[in-house]
Amino acid sequence: MSLCNGWRGSLTTRSLALIAAAVVLGAAVLIAAAVYYARLAAGEAYDRILTLGVVQVAENLFVQGGVIAVDPPAATFASLSSFDLVFYKVVDPRGVVVAGHPDLPDAAKPANPNRGPVLSNGYYQGQDIRLATLGRHFAEAPGDGWATVTLAQTVSARDAFARELAIKAVMIVLAISALALLAGALAIRLALAPLARVERAIAARDPNNLDALDLESPVEIHALVNAVNQLMARLRQRMSMMQRFIADCAHQIRTPLAALDAQVELLTGEAARDGERITRIRQRSGELARLTNQLLGHAMVTHRANAGLPGTVDLVALARSALADTVPLTIEREVSIAFRAAADQVPIAGDAMSLREAIGNLVHNAITHGANSSLAVELQTIADEAVVQVIDDGSGIAAEDWPRMLEPFGTGPRGGSGLGLAIAADVVRAHGGTIGFQHRVDGRFAVVIRFPSVRPAGHTSG
Repeated sequence: MSLCNGWRGSLTTRSLALIAAAVVLGAAVLIAAAVYYARLAAGEAYDRILTLGVVQVAENLFVQGGVIAVDPPAATFASLSSFDLVFYKVVDPRGVVVAGHPDLPDAAKPANPNRGPVLSNGYYQGQDIRLATLGRHFAEAPGDGWATVTLAQTVSARDAFARELAIKAVMIVLAISALALLAGALAIRLALAPLARVERAIAARDPNNLDALDLESPVEIHALVNAVNQLMARLRQRMSMMQRFIADCAHQIRTPLAALDAQVELLTGEAARDGERITRIRQRSGELARLTNQLLGHAMVTHRANAGLPGTVDLVALARSALADTVPLTIEREVSIAFRAAADQVPIAGDAMSLREAIGNLVHNAITHGANSSLAVELQTIADEAVVQVIDDGSGIAAEDWPRMLEPFGTGPRGGSGLGLAIAADVVRAHGGTIGFQHRVDGRFAVVIRFPSVRPAGHTSG
């Protein structure tokens, strides 16, 4: 299936491998059991024939002149010889072999002859044999009257019979295992069919269609379908935000561009040294450049926030660097700049580029739209938080406008594009911090941001 590539992602491959492993293990156990029971069944069958044969030989014993004699049953020997070689011997109560093969090994004698034949294994004439021993009592015979009959048979036929039974059983087990694998593969294919339907439904979607999937699916993949639907909902929301943001950007950029075009049009045919109009053009160009940079900065911050926080940075160095980069903005007017840090270093977990952009935007807003004659950046640690304040001596922002100022293009009485504070707010939230405003008791206005500090709680200052 194209939903899954390779061993790691293939549900079909992994499921079939697990089923195959179980089938192979089960087949191995069944084959071992089949071989064992085939040998057992063959042995029992041949033992019955051997037992019947020794009983028939014992029944053909008789006493003649005080001596044990035997009339070998030809039919019995013929029946036994059709499978294997057959040997026998008859021992009278005196221990003398009166018939058969004298060198035939002695089998285990019955402890209680009345209980029937005793079976045992032996070796004779270079071959493995199976022996059956049976005793018969004759009152008129000398000694204790017990004669012993031993009947032996080679095991080649029974081994061949056991192999035949085992082979047939193994063939059956292998056939059943193959059918089980085929059935497992078919079951997996049918079980994963709903995933294929989900794949086809997504592949056939128009790129602009982010509606929820409306599919009938088994309970087992409800979570997958719900996750896909939630992802589509988030994508739809993000695309809506992007479209709205692009529309706002286009509107915001169009205004300074139109003004710039009008100023240039007024210069046509007039003296190129018209200072007032050139100043306006310069201002509009600066506004356009700043807005463009903020738009790009907003896109960069959003991307880096989604990429995660890569490491630990020194907030003191970042704040000092952001302030130094903004100092040239004060050249055209007298603004006192100050930087105060309660510690040499304040480490936090975060992204240096995004944090520098956020603090730089706060400093730029304070210098451009707030500070009359002074601006200060103060940094301290309070408990387990790192606190940065950008303070100016301007009139500040009315409390009712604070929520709106943190939204993109949320301009207030201080003017501007409305992106600086929004970018800073996005960065602070991405770093697990908070941003707020404060009218200080000394009459100045501050933007306050707080970050979780990686410094232990015991090392506090402020």
